[in-house]
Parts: sequence; structure tokens; C-alpha cells
Amino acid sequence: MSQDRFIVSFIADGQPDNRVLEYDAETLSPKKAEALLRVTFAELKSVKITDVQVQKRTKPNETEHDVPGHFKQP
Repeated sequence: MSQDRFIVSFIADGQPDNRVLEYDAETLSPKKAEALLRVTFAELKSVKITDVQVQKRTKPNETEHDVPGHFKQP
């Protein structure tokens, strides 16, 4: 089973931040995303995290194809 990627935006100690998480489900709740952020990124383990928003990423990473989108022919 492939993992879906999610962009998680949040406020960490008053500063806006975002990270990409991989998760093996179609959806990811903000509460679960916060827990995954804390275990995946050591620097977020003990910071105050608020305003968590999750968006499923539908486009592949450009690095997966080695050609940035703006160089591709239409």
C-alpha cells in the first residue's frame, strides 16, 4: 500500500511553519498530524503547536521525475 503525502501547516511557538508528512490513509486529521509532527521532527517535540491545517498533496514531487515542471513541454 502506498503512502499519501500531506502538507501540514501550523504555528510553532508563534511562528508559521509547514512540513510534508507521509501517511498510509486517505485522510489525516489535524490531531493525528500534530502527533506525527512531534514524533517525526525532533525540533517540534516540545514546542507549542497551534492552528494545525492539513491538505492532501496531489502533485508528485518534482524530484521524483528529475525535471522541474517549468521545463516540461505542454
